[in-house]
Amino acid sequence: MARTLDELPALTGTELFRSGWVELGIEHERAFGEATFLREDFLGRPPDNGDPYGERLISGFLLLSMLVAFHKRDLDLDLQGAYGLNYGVDRVRFLRPVLAGESVRVRADLIEAREKEPGRLRVVTRNTLDVRDDDKPAMVADWISLFVREDDGV
Repeated sequence: MARTLDELPALTGTELFRSGWVELGIEHERAFGEATFLREDFLGRPPDNGDPYGERLISGFLLLSMLVAFHKRDLDLDLQGAYGLNYGVDRVRFLRPVLAGESVRVRADLIEAREKEPGRLRVVTRNTLDVRDDDKPAMVADWISLFVREDDGV
């Protein structure tokens, strides 16, 4: 059952969702590199950074960008005439490498949901990116969203 923006403040301190597992491959890393200009024609040199994992390493910023997709797919939220804006991130930590072939999922906990001003709800989720069969998460990031009721504008 979908939650509404008005219900979020009462859910502070709870888990909003736990996604399913997604296996990441070298093709995802290559597509991310292409989309973010990490290619020789833009850099003027090969994009290799000399790390010991080579092309098997999944970029931290790819992992961070996946939060949008996980939230859009797994957070059952009825916006009721509002829209969400990316307001920023705090306390992003990459705690272990993720390699091609590993599967990840996100656990999203609601840290804060408060009215910033009339018609604008500031929401902070703590997103923990787990790696299958490992107790140590790969990433923890606090993501800030701002939900605006359409009749209030930006």
